[in-house]
Amino acid sequence: MGMPLSIVDHVSFKNFMNDVDPKYKPIHRRDITRSFLPTLHQRCIKKLQEICAQSTYVSLTLDVWTDRRMRSYFGVTLHTIINDKYKSFLLSFEQLEGKHTSEKLSAEFDRIIQLYNLNGKVVRLITDNASNNLAAFNNIILPGFEDYFNEITEDDESGSESNDEESDDCGSNGNKRLEANEVDDSVYQTTLNAPAEEEFMRLPCFSHSLQLVVNDGIKASGTALSSLKKVAELARLAHCSTQFAERLEKVNHRIPKANRTRWNSQFQTVKKVINIPSSTLNSILTDLKKNDLILTSRDRKSLEEFVSLFELFNQATVLTQGESYATVTLVAPTVLSILYDLQRELSSSTLILTCLCEALISSIKARFSGLLRHFEIDVPFDSFSMSERFSDIIFVISPLFDGRFKLLWLDNLHTVVKMRVLEKLRGAFVRFFSKLNLSMSQSVEADVSNERKASDIDETTNSIESLTKRKCLFPYFNETKKNSFNDKLKILIELDAYLCEESNDENLLFSKKHIYPCLYQLGLKYLSVPATSAPIERIFSQSGFLMRSHRASLSTKNVCLLTFLKCNKVLL
Repeated sequence: MGMPLSIVDHVSFKNFMNDVDPKYKPIHRRDITRSFLPTLHQRCIKKLQEICAQSTYVSLTLDVWTDRRMRSYFGVTLHTIINDKYKSFLLSFEQLEGKHTSEKLSAEFDRIIQLYNLNGKVVRLITDNASNNLAAFNNIILPGFEDYFNEITEDDESGSESNDEESDDCGSNGNKRLEANEVDDSVYQTTLNAPAEEEFMRLPCFSHSLQLVVNDGIKASGTALSSLKKVAELARLAHCSTQFAERLEKVNHRIPKANRTRWNSQFQTVKKVINIPSSTLNSILTDLKKNDLILTSRDRKSLEEFVSLFELFNQATVLTQGESYATVTLVAPTVLSILYDLQRELSSSTLILTCLCEALISSIKARFSGLLRHFEIDVPFDSFSMSERFSDIIFVISPLFDGRFKLLWLDNLHTVVKMRVLEKLRGAFVRFFSKLNLSMSQSVEADVSNERKASDIDETTNSIESLTKRKCLFPYFNETKKNSFNDKLKILIELDAYLCEESNDENLLFSKKHIYPCLYQLGLKYLSVPATSAPIERIFSQSGFLMRSHRASLSTKNVCLLTFLKCNKVLL
């Protein structure tokens, strides 16, 4: 789908296909757009409807994107667990015309929910549509790299096709995200049932929030500015000077090209530079008469500290954007791990980048204040609007479903605090399982009620049977048991036994679902929630690839069809 549709009408293509198979009759471009693509689209929708019918719980990521011609599109991805496998699909990719009001977004969202019959199945929505967040996320550039990107030509910036495929940022290739206004939850809750008090229907993108912490830290990294400028110059030299590049290759080193739209790409460039032995790099630069780019011992010390402070941010950025495994389980352990690591770094008496470390600690406490309060960690009173959404209890209970974490991620907490957190977790499991059982029983009761209405039962016969019913000495043998206490006991017994399992397999809950059926049902629901909105951004990246400058004349209908089919090609 990377080739223009008009290729089928080219004489050279027809001649080529005639050589391949003389009996083959090439399809015309008009037939592709008017018949072939719409047919595939409808077939794909039917398969998605079957998948949604098979799914008990789903979560969605949604966002808005604009193409090169400033036409806006609304995209929604589906995330669910089927047969203990994590599945992700593109549910909808449609154009949004006119002003993007709450009413318009609500109507489009409601259409998607009704089309796939998702009422009562949606667990969470992951989106990040605050304009200030998007602006900060789209242009995070490490200090000293500004000139590096200014000197790169437009062709270099656009990169190869493979780079476009791999990029997670929809802002690449000249396309930019729409800076939408903040949308209130009521937009989506007109369609979906509102969750409990300690839950939010719409959760912020963890990756975006983490990038904002990185951005706050970068603003305070002036101490390392001169060292980072040298790294940027070395990276530029590696892609402008064949002599420098060849000398590096001879000693099995290379400096990768930094990507403007991904801060961790620039971070990797810094890591690669400091991994080159000092004596080797200095020798090459001296021979090339580039002594001004030689890294001093203080430069290396600053750069090593810079890499050390941002290393866990880089790992978290990559890990939490996966789609083939649970990512919501990573949020709370990641935040605590980064915070404790920064505090350890700050306690070092030899730390040069103290201001940077303090800024990162302050930012992570402010932007994840809702989550950190669960662990009785002091956070600023005035925090960011989206930070409270991280207080959703799903972030605290979900790590327990992951056999690698269980309770290990709480070990750094004070013993008393840890005990209080455990009690909170046990209470949350009881409430969530009771609520889950209630919804399931209501569903069963509704089915039974429908069956009774469908059958033609004589009311007189029923009344006679009730009068002649015999008394029973032990009536409680036949009564339906009250589930409240039994449910509480059952889920807590399973939880305690599960936490004592020696295995640290990530999918332990799935492999032993017959032993822990209650936990398994909860896991199916809450593990379907992705931690980030990266899946929908990857969709936009695919759309950006389709809408390259030489294909900008594609109609909105064809952009939507091609994007939808390309991203759901596994269903074709």
